[in-house]
Amino acid sequence: MSAHTVFYKKIRSKNFFFYVFCIICIILVAVNIIYSQKYNEHMYGVMEGKSDSIIIYLTHILGTPLFNLEIAAYKADGRNDVISKWTSTQLGTVTRIKDLEDAVRLYPYSPELYYNLSLLYSANGDKTKAKENLKKAQQIDPSIE
Repeated sequence: MSAHTVFYKKIRSKNFFFYVFCIICIILVAVNIIYSQKYNEHMYGVMEGKSDSIIIYLTHILGTPLFNLEIAAYKADGRNDVISKWTSTQLGTVTRIKDLEDAVRLYPYSPELYYNLSLLYSANGDKTKAKENLKKAQQIDPSIE
């Protein structure tokens, strides 16, 4: 084999890998574009001003600096329906947390109670207590993830 043919085989193999790399990049960019256009269905409700969707949105941003800005904006816009619904939702969560804490005192070896308590603390924005209760549930029942 001459040096000329060896050189062209190296070039062809490099081109093949380059083209495969380009095709993979194009596919990944296309998938990224497609999935970046997909919104959570509640975001449309927030944009339309639906109070149920706004409550779900507020629940997701609870504990972030954006939360206080959003509450202030809804108060400034006169959205008393959203504020009252949010307040009742939070009061309901606090009541459920107190009920579960009472149940945990009565049944301290129930992993389900600790797990549900961690979910409520997480929904209420208290991540440290949520992690503590999840660890307790996992100590009692290691199959809990």
